[in-house]
Amino acid sequence: MKYLDSDHFPSLTADQQEQHTQRLEAILSAAPEPNMFALIGQYQRILADNHRRNDWPDIHDKLTTLFLAGRPAPLDGPMIGCPISIRDTDYFQKGAELLGHKRSIIANMDWMASAWNMSFADTGIWMGKTFEPISKATLADKTSDDPDSIAAYDSATTRIGRNFFRNPNDPNLLQSIGLPSLEKLWRLRQRPSLENAEIFDTVLTPENAAKEEQVPYSLTGGIFLGLMGTSVLPESNNKAVYQLNYRWPHLKPVYPMTRLVDELVQIGEGIYLGQLIWASKHYALTTLDNESAQQIGEEYQPNRKLSFLEKLLPWNKSSDKVDYGYQNNGYFIMMDPACADKIYADDAFPQLRPRAGEHGFQGQESTPQSKSTTQDWINGWKKTPALVEKFTTLLLEPSPKESDNPIVREMLQPDESVLQMLQRISNEISQQTRHADQIKHFEQLHSLFRCGIAPGIENGLFKRNKPDNFNARVDGSPTREWYGEKDPCIGLDYYHGANLNLHCGFIDTIHPEQAPHEFHLFPGMLADKIADSSIATPNILNEMWHSIGKYIFPWAGKSYEKISPRKLSMLVDESNDLAVRYPQRVKELKNHPASLPHYIALKKNQHNFWDHDSQFHQYLKDGSWDNGMTNEQKEFWKTESSNHWIFGNNLQDSRIVSADPLLKLIDMNYKIPEPAIQAVTDAGPSPFARQGYCFLGVSDRDSILPINNDSQSKKKVFQFQYRFPMIGGPAPIGFCLDELVEIADGLFLGQLIYATNLALPFSSSVDPSEYNYQLFGYFVLLDDDWQKHRLAIKLDTLD
Repeated sequence: MKYLDSDHFPSLTADQQEQHTQRLEAILSAAPEPNMFALIGQYQRILADNHRRNDWPDIHDKLTTLFLAGRPAPLDGPMIGCPISIRDTDYFQKGAELLGHKRSIIANMDWMASAWNMSFADTGIWMGKTFEPISKATLADKTSDDPDSIAAYDSATTRIGRNFFRNPNDPNLLQSIGLPSLEKLWRLRQRPSLENAEIFDTVLTPENAAKEEQVPYSLTGGIFLGLMGTSVLPESNNKAVYQLNYRWPHLKPVYPMTRLVDELVQIGEGIYLGQLIWASKHYALTTLDNESAQQIGEEYQPNRKLSFLEKLLPWNKSSDKVDYGYQNNGYFIMMDPACADKIYADDAFPQLRPRAGEHGFQGQESTPQSKSTTQDWINGWKKTPALVEKFTTLLLEPSPKESDNPIVREMLQPDESVLQMLQRISNEISQQTRHADQIKHFEQLHSLFRCGIAPGIENGLFKRNKPDNFNARVDGSPTREWYGEKDPCIGLDYYHGANLNLHCGFIDTIHPEQAPHEFHLFPGMLADKIADSSIATPNILNEMWHSIGKYIFPWAGKSYEKISPRKLSMLVDESNDLAVRYPQRVKELKNHPASLPHYIALKKNQHNFWDHDSQFHQYLKDGSWDNGMTNEQKEFWKTESSNHWIFGNNLQDSRIVSADPLLKLIDMNYKIPEPAIQAVTDAGPSPFARQGYCFLGVSDRDSILPINNDSQSKKKVFQFQYRFPMIGGPAPIGFCLDELVEIADGLFLGQLIYATNLALPFSSSVDPSEYNYQLFGYFVLLDDDWQKHRLAIKLDTLD
């Protein structure tokens, strides 16, 4: 039997038919039809790999070609399943199509896919479906006597079904709460048996119970009706499919099943390709679990006629029936358990293999596929004396807290590098804070930070503690401008970035000694609960970063370059006439809503909100650099820019490129690196592709965190200042003020610090204690040598 054929796709024109035939032949020539399990397994591995994002559109096109060529066929009994891809709903699809694009910029960011890949993609949390017989009377009851469904009823093909769910193996915090949460939210039930065969208006037959022995699952639910029909996607041209509808109110679907219609076709012996289809409009949020099955939101009624008022709306001109805006939201695969050997093969879906103690276990569990690593950068550095010295020598100074000094000297263990030491400490903190996010667990990193040495500024350039050491020194175009005057990039140096551990600093602001009315973020009852030290708060922020966040936000490090005295004086100016002094810059701030915290602070200055002069008022009171500033004041800014300040940018890797238009709207400082800079980074171990989220780097500053200081002395640090109003940048970066020290040559330890009093706009005239600055985590910055080592030991990497 031929399962894949272009004749299965009702093409509108001969050219469309020919194009589809050519695409199908190209796919099959690379992977013959009998090996369809391996082919789809290969596609799944590509789509589950955030490193291969650039390959995703091509694989999606291939899956679409296969689906359109698939044979419409019903399914019966239990089937093993695997998600192949998840796609974001494109709410701006029509606008994108008008501009000649398949998908909008926001949808192309594929945030949902990235999050899925690093949380549940290969865990087997969803393991398939079963398809049980259903009577015509039950079908009529479930569809509220829908005439189309009743007319399509066929006892041989019409089915009622449920989904299979399974606990992930060795779950992290997010994975461990996944299935228990779904069990309650989706009203899942325990796996049925022949002794307890009735479940969700279905009956487990002896034949299907035997087949289910090959499927490892523990919970079941998510009820649907299966009928032969035609695709609801407009681009499928009424293709014949086997359709699974979750949306009927009497199936009691909860979100997102209130939006879901699956469609399946057969693409090989024992293998079926399905597409996830979501309604982008006219859907319910949930269904009440009672006899009336009342839906919250818009009730699903596929044959509902539009009202007179609805027909007047311009987007309803072409039809008198409700348009659900159905879109493809990904693909999945269904496989006959009789093909278990092919399904669980190493080149297909080994991650789905039954584990010890599960149904279907045959003595072989799935094993993670090993990926190549650069062995020389794991241990090979020990053969190079210069790297041994660099990787095992801590750069330290006496801590403001004397108790730190002996602790830090004992931290580094034999045969480990400083970075491996940080990795070990980071893993310990992750375990300790997993279920109790308490700042006391970070004490080793606190001690190390307090003993680190702050880098400096020399002749306007970023200066490490070892003489003449830098990662890069590159100049950009001499013609670059800054608001009407030339402002070339001079002496750019950059460092790769990685996060160690994150922490919710708001917990440290809300504590029993403070009254709830002092907390600007939380209602009183919630503040009391958070303040109660007996309540353990999981470190959700850290877990979310390591399981999802780092795969979505492509932070790659920081760059530093020389700042002109003119630019510096503008960016730290807090005068009350900024709109007059710098009209273009202020207009940009106003036109970038994401920079609202900066703009609010600017407006406060304009209305003389503060009682005291700003930090640099004395050197700006006579006017800006271009208009009114005295020569004496200009000399001050020349000295400051040469000895204490640099201009900095956060770096993003190539994952951000697809979102360029969106980031330009959000970040007023977002830019593409100049060609000379791009050439240098492209030659390094981890090229960056964009710069943004700019800051001012300032040397020789007292730390603003009390934990870094002693009553007798304060810790000297290098600060990243994001808060001055004229800097701009997307919230919440406007509440940020990071601090940095160097702990080994070319390796820097940073503290991620945010103000937790969000109601108080920034002014340098305000005592920092008023902002309740708190530690939100630790990060590292690394030169190329350390970055190669980091990638090899897989510290905060994407694989």
